[in-house]
Amino acid sequence: MNWRFVSLPPQDGPHMITSFVAVADYVSKGGKNTFLTFTTSEPFVNVGVHQEIWLEVDMDFVRRRGLTVVRRDLGGGTVVITDGEQDFFVVVNAEEAPAAPSKLYQRYLAPVVEALRSYGLNATLRDQDIVVNGRKISGNGAMTRGNAVVVAGNVLMRLDLDVIAGAIRVPSEKFRDKMAKDMSQWLTSLERELGYLPTREDLVSRLKRAFEEAGVRFEDSPLTLEEVEEWNRLAEDKRAESWTFYRDNRHPSLRTERCVKISSAAVLCHVDHKGRKLVRLTARIVDGKLDEVSISGDFFVMSPQGFLDSLEDSLRGVDVKDVSKAVSDAFSKYSPKAFGLEEADVQVAFQKLLQSPEVREVT
Repeated sequence: MNWRFVSLPPQDGPHMITSFVAVADYVSKGGKNTFLTFTTSEPFVNVGVHQEIWLEVDMDFVRRRGLTVVRRDLGGGTVVITDGEQDFFVVVNAEEAPAAPSKLYQRYLAPVVEALRSYGLNATLRDQDIVVNGRKISGNGAMTRGNAVVVAGNVLMRLDLDVIAGAIRVPSEKFRDKMAKDMSQWLTSLERELGYLPTREDLVSRLKRAFEEAGVRFEDSPLTLEEVEEWNRLAEDKRAESWTFYRDNRHPSLRTERCVKISSAAVLCHVDHKGRKLVRLTARIVDGKLDEVSISGDFFVMSPQGFLDSLEDSLRGVDVKDVSKAVSDAFSKYSPKAFGLEEADVQVAFQKLLQSPEVREVT
């Protein structure tokens, strides 16, 4: 297998989250599979494509710290990117990639696991994350674009818990302190595990060698001029507030974290369902029908593009007695390739919402 190995200098948020998109377009058109690696030039808040920012990000903290909020094309949860991590992106032709997300992660993250084991660490793959003695040291996600598949990930070299915990929206400062303490229990880093901070060059070298031992033959290469031009255009697009706050602006009237009776025939209700991932469901019900629905969370939908919007739209006007069938019909129609947003997750979330006292009172 002949791949490109591309190492780039540090980048800002919009360029970080679009680099692999430009490379995916190159691979999709017949270019070589690519392993891309670099880090950030400044801290920023990186929000999953299916998340609502008002639910996930402490914007007051973000403004005080002068942080940028960027919404990526990949699913997953909100993270704060600092130079305490090393990011990598595996971009391959879709025909070579396993169709099942679990097998996709197993194939392309196995070398990352081996690179970490080369430090003497007890690294293992757990779903799409890599853990060391149960603590996450690498968070990863995947997406499709055209005829290319992207596996995006990082290795935590150093933990910046004050910034990470500060940017996440929480109900109180007491809860934030608890969250920071909890994070220290389920996150780890190379520095924490090894007792010293290895150089970035050493880590990248080990990652490269691990892929080579898995059968990849690398050719050191820069991005093409066409990729760079596309990359800069995409990064500029991601600076637009219309993109960043797309999911927030799609349902501006559904901003609630509880169930509230609006009138004798209407109710606004929000529930969270935690399966393999978090599914956040908000619905306004009027005269026994779904008037508007918002579904967000840290799940992954690799295809088809726009599935979440299509699912929400298909549920408008559906009688509450027919919700289960409508959800099944949507999943049958679009056959999404997803992780953490299976049909069962949406069904359970709706069951929870429809069983709330406020909803039952008006339906």
